[in-house]
Amino acid sequence: MVYNYSKPCIAVLIVISFFLNSCDSQKQSKDIESILGRTQNYGTIPEFSGTTDANVKMTQKDLSGKLWLVSFFFSSCGDICPKLNAVKSSIVAKHTSDSVRFLSVTVDPETDTPETLKRHRQEMKFTDKRWTFIRMDNDSILERFMNGLMIGYAEQPQNHSARIILIDSKSHIRGYFDALDTQQVDSLESILRNMQ
Repeated sequence: MVYNYSKPCIAVLIVISFFLNSCDSQKQSKDIESILGRTQNYGTIPEFSGTTDANVKMTQKDLSGKLWLVSFFFSSCGDICPKLNAVKSSIVAKHTSDSVRFLSVTVDPETDTPETLKRHRQEMKFTDKRWTFIRMDNDSILERFMNGLMIGYAEQPQNHSARIILIDSKSHIRGYFDALDTQQVDSLESILRNMQ
């Protein structure tokens, strides 16, 4: 009788592959934690809900499992926002790791509908799929989110923060970096470089 070894071999290969991927994932997670271990933990991000430029619902749960860089802007801004988004665009281009994601939250949800955000993304040529633009469903959610991130909510959109906020894979706030301060941007980029 001839025994067919192909099925048991395939099963063994699948198990080995799963084990190696799991070890890789654990190693990457430990590496990220050892790098972020040098940064302060400012607490957990607050709850929020919103709609992305792809017209998809998003909550704080969607930030879990990846490293996120969060910033605030509005599409009709002609001052800080273009500078902030140019810095962020440069960071997106330099740091291509799949473990990093980027979130831009509009501070003008009344004007910046998902369609407006999508058009803004296209006009600015922000094509990287890891970068999401989001509109909080109402001002009270946005206010709670901004205050929970400890950057303060301003009723006038033009008074929003120019900081980029680093969120770790467990949804903890790990750092604040002024996008208009080259030294602080360099510090952020140094953290990201160590993760690649």
